[in-house]
Amino acid sequence: MTASEETRPQRRVGTFTLGVVLVAAGLGMLASLLWPQVEIGWLLKASPLILVALGAETLLSTRNGGRVRYDWVGMLLCFLLVGAAMVFYAAAWAYENGEFINVRNCSRCADETSFRMDYEFFNGFDSHTLRLEAGDALVGRIDTRNGWLEVEISDEDGNTLLEGAPLNGDQRVDIAKTGDYTILVHGRRASGGFVFRASGESAEAVLPEGAAVPEETD
Repeated sequence: MTASEETRPQRRVGTFTLGVVLVAAGLGMLASLLWPQVEIGWLLKASPLILVALGAETLLSTRNGGRVRYDWVGMLLCFLLVGAAMVFYAAAWAYENGEFINVRNCSRCADETSFRMDYEFFNGFDSHTLRLEAGDALVGRIDTRNGWLEVEISDEDGNTLLEGAPLNGDQRVDIAKTGDYTILVHGRRASGGFVFRASGESAEAVLPEGAAVPEETD
């Protein structure tokens, strides 16, 4: 070993990866502030690259007799990076499989005759039960701009009268017998709005802004 190699400072494993992660996180935060409309979920999806970078750093540091310190501080640093990668991965998985998480940014109105939601972001489930009479009709309108919305309407016996994924536009369910009818909605990163109402009520009073009034046919 030469004198220059002996005096070369040792670098703890993980320091380079930590620097890359800090830079990427800082740039992502800055981008979210400057361009709030930009989807930055890809940062979470890129979390496995932390493990790739850490492994590459470890392998490359051993080339040509590289001097890397594996003391307790370096091991703690590696543990923190691996832990952060696992947490970010779990967040990314939850983001992609949002049916297990109920997140919403919306206005909700539900009463004896109608069920309405307008949402900028709806990810999860919601429901409302209406008491309907035989001969009534349950009419509605779904306006989805992004994502998708699944709607299921069932009676008190558990029979499904309307089911679709995704649904959009005008909807109508004719009621054959008096009872309680449940409207279950499932949004997947959806933006837009929907309304369902019992026939005989003013559709204009409950429809989302800009939506057409569902036509009732005999």
